[in-house]
Amino acid sequence: MAALIGAFLVQAPATAHSTSSSAGTYRGEGDSLVRIPVTTKPSLVKITHQGEGHFAVWTLKPSGDKQDLVANTVGDHKGTSAFNTRSGGKVRALSVTADGVWTLQVLPITSARSWAVNAKGAGADVIRLAKPSTGLRRLTIRHSGEGHFAVWALSNDGRLKHLLVNKVGDYRGSVALPPGSRYATITADGAWSITRK
Repeated sequence: MAALIGAFLVQAPATAHSTSSSAGTYRGEGDSLVRIPVTTKPSLVKITHQGEGHFAVWTLKPSGDKQDLVANTVGDHKGTSAFNTRSGGKVRALSVTADGVWTLQVLPITSARSWAVNAKGAGADVIRLAKPSTGLRRLTIRHSGEGHFAVWALSNDGRLKHLLVNKVGDYRGSVALPPGSRYATITADGAWSITRK
């Protein structure tokens, strides 16, 4: 199977059901394999999907092997996820499983939205401090949802640093932000807030 996927990566940039409308932005409908410029850097992918069935997006290595699961839900989806935050391996494509129309926008991790003191959102997101954290900082975190809720702190270079929260459903609590943290990734199915003090 990996060899078969690898063969497809050498051919067309994407299936007949997807198009690249501008640099780093891809649109399509249904299942697709989308080639992107090879990157080893931590990056973002902004994702939307309008459909009723299972929707998933994986990053793929040049070999065709799966690396990061950046979306996995049922029905409509809108969110931002980080990839290549663990090992820094090469990413060559995005594999989409969908029953509806979707968009993918690949961006450098430095494009994450700014996080000064308070951050709020709904669903998956990535937020960025102006500079790496120092000293003892407390995060007050809340989530209202039914599914998996997780918050990771990432280092200045976008690598995973520490798992701060890993729960299912509603959450309310305070945790320490490790010194040197620059980004936070949020996995959520509901509304959330993070306050830094």
